[in-house]
Amino acid sequence: MVALCVVLGAVVLLLAVLVAGLLRSHADILKALHDLGAGVGDPADADGHEHAAGPGQTAVPLTMGPPLARDRDATSTPAVAGVTPAGDALAVAPATSGGLTLLAFLSTGCASCAGFWDAFRRPDHLGLPVGTRLVVVTKGPEREIAGEVAALAAPGLRVLMSSDAWTDYEVPGSPFFVLVDGAAGRRIGEGVANEMSQVAELVRRAEVDATAAADQARAGHDVGLDGPRRESANDAELLAAGILPGDPSLYPTSLEDLYGPPDARMPTATRRLQREG
Repeated sequence: MVALCVVLGAVVLLLAVLVAGLLRSHADILKALHDLGAGVGDPADADGHEHAAGPGQTAVPLTMGPPLARDRDATSTPAVAGVTPAGDALAVAPATSGGLTLLAFLSTGCASCAGFWDAFRRPDHLGLPVGTRLVVVTKGPEREIAGEVAALAAPGLRVLMSSDAWTDYEVPGSPFFVLVDGAAGRRIGEGVANEMSQVAELVRRAEVDATAAADQARAGHDVGLDGPRRESANDAELLAAGILPGDPSLYPTSLEDLYGPPDARMPTATRRLQREG
């Protein structure tokens, strides 16, 4: 009896160690997926929605899903070159199309991608702006089976197999979408999505912001400054206004530093009534 109890205790202890190891491994996998931003969380709840650029600013690409790495290249729009599932060579240059190009990075083994493969079979129900060019990009034939890609692709859907494209656009996981404005030659939106309605909303908001930026450009505002050039332009404007480095106005410590004394912040009519009273 004592020997049986010892054996049972050893078995229970071994099972506890195995379960703890599995839980730790599962936690590490979830953390890695979260860091990559692949299929984690609801993109509809993500913060950080950007708005159209104001004078002297460049519109920042809209994003959806978990925040992307800060050091990634979110501006370049390299051409996508590869082969079709049938083996024919194909290249797409999103930055020279003159319109909107939506690059959908999908895979055949991704559970979250299945809904998009199915949605693309009903192009009239996607909710994308008229004229938007849709291009599905999978990994190359060395990573994906061309026959499985062909089986999932809807008739007439432009599908390109290219592992290099995933590297060029720094795709963190699938499904991932990149929206390129061909007229401006830049990305105006990107991110992870769980369903087509989220992608359609990204495209709609990005199109509105791109239109606003174009209107500002036509009005004579410079919307082409970004990064160091924007900082240099801001410094030049401050110097022209007589504000030198270290000026106290650049370092407000209270509301009075920003808006002046409380009396000065009152509406003119209110101050007049106080004086008359």
